[in-house]
Amino acid sequence: MLIKRNFIFSIVITVIFISLCTVYYEQQNKKYTIDGFIHKATHYFNNEEYIQSLRYYKKLISMSVPDEKVYINAATALIRTGYYQKAVDLLSKMEKELPPSCEMYYLLAYSNYLKTVNDTGKKDFRTSIEYLQKSIVLDSRNKDSYKLLGSIYEQKRQFEFARQWYKKASMEDIDNSGEFYGFIANTYFKQRRFEEATKYYEKALKENKNYISAYYNIAEIYKEESNFEKSEEYYKKAIEISPDYIYPYYQIGNLYFENNEYATAIEWYKKALKIEPNEQNINFFTGIAYKKINEPEKAEEHLKIAAYSGNDDALKELKGAL
Repeated sequence: MLIKRNFIFSIVITVIFISLCTVYYEQQNKKYTIDGFIHKATHYFNNEEYIQSLRYYKKLISMSVPDEKVYINAATALIRTGYYQKAVDLLSKMEKELPPSCEMYYLLAYSNYLKTVNDTGKKDFRTSIEYLQKSIVLDSRNKDSYKLLGSIYEQKRQFEFARQWYKKASMEDIDNSGEFYGFIANTYFKQRRFEEATKYYEKALKENKNYISAYYNIAEIYKEESNFEKSEEYYKKAIEISPDYIYPYYQIGNLYFENNEYATAIEWYKKALKIEPNEQNINFFTGIAYKKINEPEKAEEHLKIAAYSGNDDALKELKGAL
């Protein structure tokens, strides 16, 4: 009887031991599998192979891995591959299962925004606005949230609301917060409120003297006001900062073109064409300028380049010359 009891006891102990080993093995195996999936997903994500990364992120999510970065990267991969609704669905699942975060709310706003922009029909950005505001509550220094929020209000042509958010951002301890002065200036520029726009572009330049858009847009304002001398001055400042940026050369050429100084206009157009030889609009105006100074062969050369590049006005000019 004692032998039988010992035998049963040993069997029970053995079963318990095997069960514990099995559980331990499964847990270790799961750990190694999770670590392996995270490693592979991260590798593909960092190399911008988003479709490949999603294969592993989906497996991790199906295994209920409570890792915020897994959800964030998976949603980002979906957004960058154009699957906006799927990104919204995934982030909504994350919102239910994990604690809220600034990045989660921003991506919910951004994916909803992109989905709305790409949908036909009425554009309703209220959901995006709500998530962006939640994002800012959690982190008042989140630069991307302010930028997208302001951009949405600009698209709705609610410029005062856009300025309110840009101004809030400019008062936060955010890297390069002076950039928001430029955004404020842009809203005034769109409303043709040039005095206020110039004021804020100048503020932006005090924060960042290499802010090329500020120089360029101040030049555009002076051009609108027919102050060609000041306009040229600011276009040249933009060129000093970025010599390979073709449009200041082009716009200086246009200033001279509009003043009937065609030879000087051509000099500036050529500087732009050295950087981008096939730019259609610059070739078109170069061709017209040569036509104005009675050099038909050079005019035809540039008009042909413009026409081949898709400029319809150049094609009309060439047909008219036949």
